[in-house]
Amino acid sequence: MAEQDPPKKPATGLRPIERLNSEERLSRLTPATASATNHEYCSKFARDFLDAHFYFCSSKFVVARGGKVKALDEAFRDAEAWYAKALEWIGNKDQVEIPLFYESREVQVSHSFAGRLLRLLMQYDRLFAETLYGLNCESIPADARENTTAVAAKRIKAIQQLCIPDTDKFAPDGTLLNSSRSQNHGHA
Repeated sequence: MAEQDPPKKPATGLRPIERLNSEERLSRLTPATASATNHEYCSKFARDFLDAHFYFCSSKFVVARGGKVKALDEAFRDAEAWYAKALEWIGNKDQVEIPLFYESREVQVSHSFAGRLLRLLMQYDRLFAETLYGLNCESIPADARENTTAVAAKRIKAIQQLCIPDTDKFAPDGTLLNSSRSQNHGHA
């Protein structure tokens, strides 16, 4: 094994910043599960989320403990229940299918939460397509489609936002410490 040359210091004398891309970040953690799957998507939201946030969330899922796990699980349960109702709603509407272009990408699934997040992204894409089909045959208005896809995206983004604080920022009951969510100001 040949040894690597140490990184050269820039003229400023400061250490160079080494950023980890998403796959490198994930490869440094010991995954709870180690599987890969091909994910097909047709929406810009799914593509952008996979590019910018999926592996970040996956790495945070692997190291999450205690209250953070509880908070994430609750957010997943809320999102999954909402998606079930939304898919049932759009499934009862008339739809005219139109051809959509799908892209495919191999995705590493390192934790059961990452699998759940990927499933939500698949359900988002299904809602995206089926609301477009419903709009195409005028069984739903444009504003209903926009509202449905916006709320669907917010459900996934809420999970991503829970990944940002460190595990020690959560109480055992899953509330975020020092947040308006954990303080009751006379509101239910």
